[in-house]
Amino acid sequence: MNGAEQASGRDHLEPERLFFVIGQWSGADVTVWTVLEAPPGADERADAWEECALEAEDAFGSVEVVFAASAAEAERAVRREAAETAVLSTLRSRRSGAGSQRRVSHYYR
Repeated sequence: MNGAEQASGRDHLEPERLFFVIGQWSGADVTVWTVLEAPPGADERADAWEECALEAEDAFGSVEVVFAASAAEAERAVRREAAETAVLSTLRSRRSGAGSQRRVSHYYR
């Protein structure tokens, strides 16, 4: 058993495949509409992504491309990434003082 298998606790690891996770993102809140396995060919995959992206944009959504072993795992990965990104974004804005009540005044003579 290799290190990855030991770390996951599984005897057999499923190969990761590309998935399109389609939905709406707002900070850590993710509404997943559907998860589709991406076609194996590069040209087919690009065409499928473009079609999904256009349809998602019409509904104010987007398409995330994720490597995962299953559709459920792809959805979990997107939700985890959205939560982590929201936390990092909040920390960055707190550090920068964005949105704070402090005002900086410049006086010119």
